[in-house]
Amino acid sequence: MTDHAGTNSGRIKNVTILTGFLGAGKTTVLNAIIQSEKHIRYAVIENEIGLESIDAQLVVSSKAELIELNDGCLCCSLNGELIEALNTFITTKTDWDELIIEATGIADPANIAFPFLTEPSIQNFFNLSRVICVIDAELIEEQLKETTEAIAQISFADLLLINKTELITPGYLHILKGILSSINPLAVIMTTQKDHIDVKSLCSAERTVDFQRENHKETKGILNLSPGTTLPNATNRFAPLSIGQSHKQHQHSDIETITLRFDRPMQLQELEHRMRVFLFLQSAGVYRIKAIIHAAGYPQRIIMQSVGSRLSVSEGAAWATGEVRESKVVIIGKQLQIKGFDKIFGSCLAKNTP
Repeated sequence: MTDHAGTNSGRIKNVTILTGFLGAGKTTVLNAIIQSEKHIRYAVIENEIGLESIDAQLVVSSKAELIELNDGCLCCSLNGELIEALNTFITTKTDWDELIIEATGIADPANIAFPFLTEPSIQNFFNLSRVICVIDAELIEEQLKETTEAIAQISFADLLLINKTELITPGYLHILKGILSSINPLAVIMTTQKDHIDVKSLCSAERTVDFQRENHKETKGILNLSPGTTLPNATNRFAPLSIGQSHKQHQHSDIETITLRFDRPMQLQELEHRMRVFLFLQSAGVYRIKAIIHAAGYPQRIIMQSVGSRLSVSEGAAWATGEVRESKVVIIGKQLQIKGFDKIFGSCLAKNTP
């Protein structure tokens, strides 16, 4: 958790983006967090599409600093207002510990996350620690069929909170977890009921982007292939450069997930250059790229992720002594070509292992 001593200045504040489709229960989750974590002084940015504020009036009375951004969406028309709101929090003399941004039900969280991942002036004060997607257990399957927004929200999240599980059977919940995992195999999945939100478990969940979470130590469908083998039933057979890969299409939509693993270190500058060129020219249909890179010459993980057509590269935690070092890449989108992505990343492998 955050160090709560002192004042605003000089401290990097953790930021949570709370996303989820219309009616999923985001404000209920927000209120539960504010009420339960009373030792933390929260600042809140509440966003609504309409001119008149409704959700902000539903936020529980507390000492939380609240900024309302209405009549637009943070991910597009109100992006400039988001920067202004962040600057307000930076300059305010009121002390607070953590910031929660509750997005509209149709927002793309990737665009909201953009300044936190790419703007040094924002990164000097804010740390995007987690993106929580609240999911309506009863309605999400239909939403996935009919909207692209629900898919984008699930794809970008670090933590998927299946809400209102009292409305579905245990058997269907098991199926639903599989559906969500097929869309975003990196996310931690938690469950809750509408009136019984386990805030302690929610807030103790991993806050950083890290593929080494306990929930994801299993292969999640990755094929443990040796170099030179081919994917079974592949349309275009080729010799993969990765040591493990999978290419899944979601059964309820045309979204696909590609997973790649490489055991050799990569040349970071070459990879960053190739990825920037790819995203600039061919990012259409790519919802999300998240990667932990084992880079030659770096003692720590390198976190690489795409935000729309833009790329964010930052340093992660140091590799532990004796820890297996490998790169793990997940690409989520439509009409993805596994051969092309395997070639991009594979061509950046270091020639000699240090």
